[in-house]
Amino acid sequence: MSKLTIGSYPMEREAFDEQFAEYRQNLREEVLRFRSFVTVYRRIQERKVDRLGAVNLAPAFFQVVESSLFSGIVIWGHKLFDERGQRGMFDFLKLVENNLAWMTTGELRRRREYPADHWMLKNRSPITIESIEKDREDLRSLEVLKSFRLRRDKFDAHFDREYFFDRERIASDAPIRWGDLDAAGAQIGRFINNYSADFDGVIYDWEPVNIDDLDVLLDRAARARRDQFDPG
Repeated sequence: MSKLTIGSYPMEREAFDEQFAEYRQNLREEVLRFRSFVTVYRRIQERKVDRLGAVNLAPAFFQVVESSLFSGIVIWGHKLFDERGQRGMFDFLKLVENNLAWMTTGELRRRREYPADHWMLKNRSPITIESIEKDREDLRSLEVLKSFRLRRDKFDAHFDREYFFDRERIASDAPIRWGDLDAAGAQIGRFINNYSADFDGVIYDWEPVNIDDLDVLLDRAARARRDQFDPG
């Protein structure tokens, strides 16, 4: 049995500390992957407006990359936000809910060996069953979750007859808007940071690394293209 299958019931302190840290790290990697998919996909869309000539130097490549990124957004979004999933945000909340005894201010102080008057310990709102349920409701309210589920179930993981033969309908029935993706990425990053801060004070930066690489590549391709047709 994997260690990550034991988070649904109360655990001993040491086991919970290990479980939480491992779960947090793995979840962080998957959230960064999701956010990277979204950011690079958006950047390609934007560069098709102001760097179309450079993009058209390898149109088949960018078409494949765009398609792959979009499928990745749908599948990773569904995995992270699936309420019935064995991993993801809802399961992470269940781990915390069943081990509230180890998520107190006193436990935070123990893990970091803070003095009693440390600023991190002052005026902290305790995690409660009610606050966790509020977080669940906030996740459920994200508009894009319905689109992730429909697209994953009916097209990206399985071909539904209706959508297979009517490709435009999936865009109408399961729209995915930039604002909805931004809201989902911001929400999940904020949640992980909130619980991480209560656990041991650690806060993460959620910006993908080296996101400007595509701009550098296309800018150089655009300059090379100009030089080719106007060398003087």
